[in-house]
Amino acid sequence: MSREVLDPPIQAMSNSRRYRVNVVHEDFGGAKWNGQNKGGKPANNAYEEPDLYGEDDEEDDPAACNIEQTPNGDFKLALPVPKSFYGGLIGFKGATKRRIEEETKTEIYIPRQNENSSFVLIKGKQRDRVCAALRQIRHLIGSLRKKMKPTHFLAVALNSGQVQERFVELKKCILEAQLPGIDEELFISERSIHLTLGVYVLLDDDERQKALNELEACRSLLAGLKTPFDLTVKGLEIMNDDPSSTRILYAHIESLELQKFADQCLAHFQTTGLCARDNNERESIKLHMTVMNNRYRKEVMKCSDSFDAREILKRFGDFDFGLAQCQAVHLCVLNSRGEDDFYKITGSLNFENGESKTVQK
Repeated sequence: MSREVLDPPIQAMSNSRRYRVNVVHEDFGGAKWNGQNKGGKPANNAYEEPDLYGEDDEEDDPAACNIEQTPNGDFKLALPVPKSFYGGLIGFKGATKRRIEEETKTEIYIPRQNENSSFVLIKGKQRDRVCAALRQIRHLIGSLRKKMKPTHFLAVALNSGQVQERFVELKKCILEAQLPGIDEELFISERSIHLTLGVYVLLDDDERQKALNELEACRSLLAGLKTPFDLTVKGLEIMNDDPSSTRILYAHIESLELQKFADQCLAHFQTTGLCARDNNERESIKLHMTVMNNRYRKEVMKCSDSFDAREILKRFGDFDFGLAQCQAVHLCVLNSRGEDDFYKITGSLNFENGESKTVQK
């Protein structure tokens, strides 16, 4: 997991309005495992213009149910939108906002930065015009979210028991070998080792609560699966094809039951609009436990952007970390520290006697 999250740039707005834009500067965790969209197509962040009155059903968006008719016969919608999106919705000198208004024949009010309101107000003479603006805003927010760096991730903690003990043993052996370019800063802390089941962009309390609600909804996916999940952690691999110049070394994890749950959970969250870019572009979760990552180095900008893992793979490629059990899935805050130096946990889906419950912290 990355230790460094760069401060997002500030996008200047007209009328002295300035909004922070939370933009991805690198792939979360340092690896785009597939590097492609579904169907093998290259990833494309370009904003695609939605069809105003095409196949999209206006009632597909639950927010459309909140459209109200005013006493004068007009229609309005107060749409909750995290402030992080305001800059993108306004655009340079208000160009994006004006374009949506002109194309949908609506009026859109976006709160100023110093206002407490977190609702974007859409007004129109006709209901379908408000729905058209709603669709455009949703499309734009989805495009903007893909460019933002993740804030949370779904994790299984592996920082205890046999796996943690064996991790400490491997780390000691590698460091004692005094291999060129290999230092302690490359290793994840033994108090933080985990596997990641999903990465998300959650920008306010409403989105964090929504993510917890969706996590609770995933308990239905456990039907027919045996919990807690049994895991085998064995073997070292790299994220790229060149062991002489790699950025991530990880341990392979095998668990058929957890793999089923992880993939179904991924598919579920892809429908929520909360996923970070990588999760929107993949069809399966790669179960792995990061051991070394070049981004963990405190002075990574002064060091090489990769390390040579050939000798590590040669000597320890078949290293056996042992067995573990997944008794809970945690929604964690990226780049944070909570109890026992693990990541700060926002909420958890716990497995007890074959059943599960979501606990918010």
